[in-house]
Amino acid sequence: MNEKVNAMWADGRDVLHLGFGESRFPVHPALSSIFQENASHRSYLPSLGIPELRNTIAQYYSEKLGINLMDKQIIVGVGSKSLLYAMIQSIEGDLLLPKPSWVSYSSIARLTGKKVHRFSLDDENSYSINIQSLDKAYQNFISDGGNPTMLVLNSPSNPVGNVSSEPDIKSVADWARDKNIFILSDEIYSLVTHDGFTHHSTAKYYPEKTIIFGGLSKHLSLGGWRFGMAILPNNEIGESLIKSFQSISGSIWSCVPGPIQYTAILAYSGNQDIDNYIQMCTHIHELRTNYVHRKLKEIGLNSPSPSGGFYLYPSFKKWENKLEEMNIFSCQDLSEYLLDDFGIATLPGSVFGSDPDNFCLRLSTSFLDMETDEQAQNIVNAYKNDIDQFIENHHPRTELFLEKMSHFMALLNE
Repeated sequence: MNEKVNAMWADGRDVLHLGFGESRFPVHPALSSIFQENASHRSYLPSLGIPELRNTIAQYYSEKLGINLMDKQIIVGVGSKSLLYAMIQSIEGDLLLPKPSWVSYSSIARLTGKKVHRFSLDDENSYSINIQSLDKAYQNFISDGGNPTMLVLNSPSNPVGNVSSEPDIKSVADWARDKNIFILSDEIYSLVTHDGFTHHSTAKYYPEKTIIFGGLSKHLSLGGWRFGMAILPNNEIGESLIKSFQSISGSIWSCVPGPIQYTAILAYSGNQDIDNYIQMCTHIHELRTNYVHRKLKEIGLNSPSPSGGFYLYPSFKKWENKLEEMNIFSCQDLSEYLLDDFGIATLPGSVFGSDPDNFCLRLSTSFLDMETDEQAQNIVNAYKNDIDQFIENHHPRTELFLEKMSHFMALLNE
């Protein structure tokens, strides 16, 4: 979708890009500077990561998660996808995936030859985890000949934009321990949690078989730098997974590039100015996403209230009959219609595992009014200098999106 939008922009078409989950803020100046200073690091480095970086990450997340972590538990990769791939490849058995969940989980499962069975989240309760649904899916998977040994969780969630509550996290940890299965906990958005909400990790309650995944892409807008990290269990299981990871990484990407590793030391150092920047960017995401959520709700389009990240996940199921009159029979059709007729790029819920006839779309607010680096810097400046009128005075593309969506909703309500 992102490549399609870029091609349409190149052809001179005006497209409002809500189809790509890239955080768009400028690189923090200190990180840009130290990256340049370390450009001469061109030699191969340890595939697990340089010792100083692993130690720094362990200290950083020990504080953030309230868990005592050691450097030997930390591994780094070329983005969190490489780490997810390596762990899924290394663990014998199949995957349980939430419905909906991020697209790459199922793609990686296919690449590694693993079977997938999905369990439904509670869409009537903001897509929270439902242990009964999870357990039923687990039992059905076994009955169908599957061997479920891994459960993938993602909080804050892509595509929903919600944060799992502590009771839900504890319940699923207890369930996984009872079944003796791994939890692959994708916490890439853990530092993009909105005010009033707290991120919780299953590693606190089930450290013996929880693997945490994260990186720099979301909270520091460094997606293209391709830096990911994982926290493995501090036991023989973790040691075995590290050996397997070394074999996979050594055969495919060797190591994370030197300049990136040395810059990541600063990113995870707890530098106060960088942490303040993370908090500011998170608050901007929160303001923008909540504003879009509120305005869409005013025109009749509901979705779970955002509590982390920068996503909304509305369903158009209510207008199913009207959509079918318009020759729109699935969320894919709906996404294509909005792109072709309204210049609005979205992602259909079916790519996240949702049923096509639920007419769900994922909306990402991160590109609106931040399409270029200059616009992204302008948004940061506006937040600092005009906070009282931050949305109203500095988001014309957001307002255009809402205006177009209002026209579309009027068509549905005719």
